[in-house]
Amino acid sequence: AEAASKAFEAVKEAMGESQGESKGKVIVATVKGDIHDIGKNIAAVVLACNNFEVIDLGVMVSAEQIVEAAQEHQVDYIGLSGLITPSLDEMCHTAEALREAGIDKPLFIGGATTSALHTAIKIAPRYNGPVFHVKDAAQNPVLAMQLAGGDRARVIEDIMQQQEAL
Repeated sequence: AEAASKAFEAVKEAMGESQGESKGKVIVATVKGDIHDIGKNIAAVVLACNNFEVIDLGVMVSAEQIVEAAQEHQVDYIGLSGLITPSLDEMCHTAEALREAGIDKPLFIGGATTSALHTAIKIAPRYNGPVFHVKDAAQNPVLAMQLAGGDRARVIEDIMQQQEAL
């Protein structure tokens, strides 16, 4: 984990300001109860390499910490990661805490035990903003750029229709 963190910092440093303006701020966190960070770290590096400002909260991050960071940093996107089954319930709890705090930024859900079905049935109904299951860490910047562009309304409508169908 420490090596991955150092690699992430090296990528951020190498990127510097010469790569262009930030495409937005993203929080990434492995939810409370879960110590797994490989997927989160990959997502963070891919986002950083695509000019997103990444705020990596680490592992075992409580819903309250995620809410505080989202408010403090005025983020554009929030990415939740989890590998183990209990993470699924914690993601639901985090979505509720974000909603109660009035946060409705796009929420990206990823990790080995997550699925589009669970995201649609259990997480999305607990949140006021759009919720996306992201199967592959490399898709995070693609999705974020779609949401930042002129296709935002269509992308959100598409995911809502898919989740309704599920």
